[in-house]
Parts: sequence; structure tokens; C-alpha cells
Amino acid sequence: MARPKSDNKRKAILESAMEVFAERGIGHSPTSAISAAAGVAEGTLFTYFRTKDELINELYRELRKEMDREMVDYPFTADARTRLRYVWDRYLSLAMRFPKRLKVLQQLRASGRLLKDAEAPNMTIVELLKTTREAAGMGGVHNASAEFLVLMFRAQAEATVEFIGAHRDLEAESRELGFRLIWRGLTGA
Repeated sequence: MARPKSDNKRKAILESAMEVFAERGIGHSPTSAISAAAGVAEGTLFTYFRTKDELINELYRELRKEMDREMVDYPFTADARTRLRYVWDRYLSLAMRFPKRLKVLQQLRASGRLLKDAEAPNMTIVELLKTTREAAGMGGVHNASAEFLVLMFRAQAEATVEFIGAHRDLEAESRELGFRLIWRGLTGA
């Protein structure tokens, strides 16, 4: 009879994968390094995740769930600008609090190893798709793909985080300017 899997070991493996990927990059992170960082045997890692790709996809899902957890008081009934600003502020705050997580998310998205179900829209993305589409409808970009608009939002947010990381003294101004650029790009206002 197989022993039940430990949620603590699973979390340790995922957290260690995130740390090792941040330090070495996905392509230079063998499962042996991940299991050593987690304090488990490599065979144990494969008990929880059959392949490195399965581990990568599960880590991606978990990192995206973190953003959803940041959205607990999302203003569903507010106007589009307020909703978009809420997502903007939460995204920037999370990325600045956990820069390694942002770095790993970028690597995971660029890896070409994510399965379609891992990339399925979560609550944050669904709301962002809806809100960017609504804002774009106010301006001159009616025909733009909502997915494209979300990618532009993410690119602007990540550029803003990178700038703030290098210029901490300009955080407030950078947050505001980055958001105004997004809003103006969507609405023309």
C-alpha cells in the first residue's frame, strides 16, 4: 500500500523549483538540483510530478493562483478604469514583493513547455480580458483582440516593475505614468 503524498513535500518541491529556476533558468535546472533544494530524494520529486514538464506546468498554475488570491476584494461592479487600476496595482505590488516569481513566470511563459490547460484563463485573466475589452471599446481600438490587449497590459506592467526596481525613488510617479499610458492607449483619453 502506497504512502499518502504529503502536501508539505509537494509545496517544498514547487517552492524549490521556483528558487532554482530563478537562479539558474529552466533549461539549466536539473530535477536533481530541485529535489536537493527541497530536501527530498529525486525519486520523491517524481512521485509528486511524473516529469519535469509536469512540474513546470504545476508551478505555473500555482503562481497564477497567487495572483487570484491577491484579487479577493476585486471591485466587480466598479467602472472599467477602477477595475483596471485595481489589477494594475495588485500586479505591480505582487511583482515587486516577489521579483523571483515574476522572473520565473516570464521564463515559464517563454519556455514553450506549458500545456494549454495550464494557460487557461484564471479569474484575474478573465477579468482583465473583459476590462481591457471594455476600455478599448471606449477608444479607437474596437477591433483589437482582447488577448493582445492583455499582453500589452502585462508588458507595460513588467516594464514598469523593472524600472521601479532600478529607480525605487520614482515608484509613485512610475506607477501612475505606467497606468496612464495603458489607459490612454486603450481609450484614447
